[in-house]
Parts: sequence; C-alpha cells; structure tokens
Amino acid sequence: MTLTDGQLAVGLVLLSALMHATWNAIVKFSGERLVVLAVIDAMCCTLALALTPLVPYPPQAAWPFLAASMVLTAGYKVALLGAYRHGDFTQAYPLMRGSAPLLVALITVVLGLDDLPWTGYAGILMVSLGLFALVDWKNGRPVLLLFALGAGATLAVTTLLDGTAVRGYSDVFTYIVWLEVLEHIPLPVYALATRRLQFFSVLRRQWRLAGVGAVNRIGSYGLMLWAMSMAAIAPLAALRETSVVFGALIGYFILKEPFGPRRLAATAMVLAGIAVLQVARTVS
Repeated sequence: MTLTDGQLAVGLVLLSALMHATWNAIVKFSGERLVVLAVIDAMCCTLALALTPLVPYPPQAAWPFLAASMVLTAGYKVALLGAYRHGDFTQAYPLMRGSAPLLVALITVVLGLDDLPWTGYAGILMVSLGLFALVDWKNGRPVLLLFALGAGATLAVTTLLDGTAVRGYSDVFTYIVWLEVLEHIPLPVYALATRRLQFFSVLRRQWRLAGVGAVNRIGSYGLMLWAMSMAAIAPLAALRETSVVFGALIGYFILKEPFGPRRLAATAMVLAGIAVLQVARTVS
C-alpha cells in the first residue's frame, strides 16, 4: 500500500508532536532550565553542522526567512522559559501549544495562504478548545498567561514563515539543516557568556538526557517542516498540537500527575478535532 503525500504528512506530524512533548518535558523538569536548554541547543547545532556537507547553501530568497525565524525562535525560548518558571508543565504547555494553531488559522485566512473548507477551521477550533480545556485555570497566574501566549504567538508566526519558505523558496532538507544550525546558536552563546561553569557542569552530568532532548528537538521541527512542504499549513499546525495529549500521557504515566475526567474529556475533544481535520483535508 502506497502512502499519499497527505497521509505521510499526518504521520510525520504525529511523530513530531510526540518528540516535541518529550524534549519540553526534559526542559521543564530539569533543575537548571535555561542551561539545560542551552546544552540541548548546542547539541542540536552540532548535529545540524554535521549534516551541512550533505546539502547546498540555501538560495538567496530563503535567507530572509531563516534570519526572521532565528530571531523569532529566540523570543519563543525566552517566553517558554518564562512560562515554565511561573506555571506547571500541565498548565504552561497546553496554553503555549493551544494558542498557536488558532493564530496560524487566523493568519492563513487573512493572507489567503491555505484553502480550507469551513469544516477544516471547525476542526482547528475543536483542537484548540480541547487543548485549552486541559489547563487548570483556577491555579493559573496572569504572568503565566502572558508568557504562554507570547510563546504561542511567536510559534505561530515562525510556523508560517518556515512553512512558506519550504513550499516556495527552498528545498525542504536544505532549509531544515541550515535553520537548525542558525536558530540554535544564540542561547548557547548567551549561556557560555553568563553561566559558563553551569553549562559545562550540565554538559558533563546530563549529556545523555540532553542528547535525547536534542534528537527530539531537531527531529520534531524537521519532521514538521517536511510535512508542511507536502500539505496545507493550518491543519498540520493544529494536528501538531496533539503534543499536548502526549505531554499529558507523559505526565500521567512517567511523572505520576493526575489525569481526571476533565482532562479525559479535553483529550477526546482534541482527538475529535483531529478526525474533523482529516475529513476536511480529504475533501478540500
């Protein structure tokens, strides 16, 4: 049985979602989040550099996208660390991920980047509402909301920029490799300049865990970009937010966090939204 581009894209995005939840859980539950993320970034950059001989330099038209994505990703990391500093994983992660697909859908509608039927946007809305329902709003903090929505906004814009780049301005694998090199430079440089001893201490003590995080981080976004080169951006951006479901499962089975009826209902809504998205993608 031969997979269509759309089916392959769905499989890539679901694997991307699992990998994304994994590296975020590693960062959240490490004792020194900024330094651990910097070590992960350094490993990502090293892995990507090893692949540069296999791909050409990006075309000139792709460089503005690479530069903008690099800046936005730095902002995303600042917001991500802020959200994890002020909230639990099961609060911050759904807020960050849940806001992104709604923003992507709104922007793609305004700019006319994707042509989806109304059922496609209904599916995106269901996924987003399900993700927001996973959040414990009673125990949330305003500053958590600020950081989390900031992370979601930067993620949405970055997703659109990179998706547009691989669909019209660059070979997808060339873009992925050079993006992974460039976007993982700033944080290690900052950590080495301000927390050199901590950086090398974490690298020595936690290099295996950081390596797992690096493989999942670089693989997660690389698979997402590959998928976006084959199918519409907005539904794939929403589908990737199933990472929150994987995050909840990691929290329940590995971290022993509760997973009550409300979270079960929210997860069911996310899965229903994914089903609606798949139907919409098939008929569009």
